This record gives sequence, structure tokens and C-alpha cells, in this order.
Amino acid sequence: MKRYWFALMDAEYNDLGVLIPDGSSKPTAVNRAKKWMKENGVKSAQLQVNSMITDNLLDFIEIEL
Repeated sequence: MKRYWFALMDAEYNDLGVLIPDGSSKPTAVNRAKKWMKENGVKSAQLQVNSMITDNLLDFIEIEL
């Protein structure tokens, strides 16, 4: 069951437009975000975790390469 949708944000909270599939696994989303960051030369970002049910922001996960 898909519980979350994700958005990758820069330091100023701008959406980077990265497609991270909706799902129930935060670690998988972090790994996909890290892969995209490596491919695009982004050193630091935040993964925004949102609820599929309520559409509320649940968490920000800081990602550093």
C-alpha cells in the first residue's frame, strides 16, 4: 500500500522536480534521491515526506553526499 509521496527540495525549499515514486518505504525513496543527486551534482537536499491520505507534510529527511 502506498502511504507516502515524496519531493526533493533544495536548501531554499524549492522543489527540484525529481520523480521519486510514491510508496511505503522511506529508505527506498532516500536511496533514489541519493542516486539522482549523484547524477546531477547536488551535494545537499531535503526529502519531503507527505501523506497520501491526508496530503499533510510528515517529515523532512536531510540528505548529504
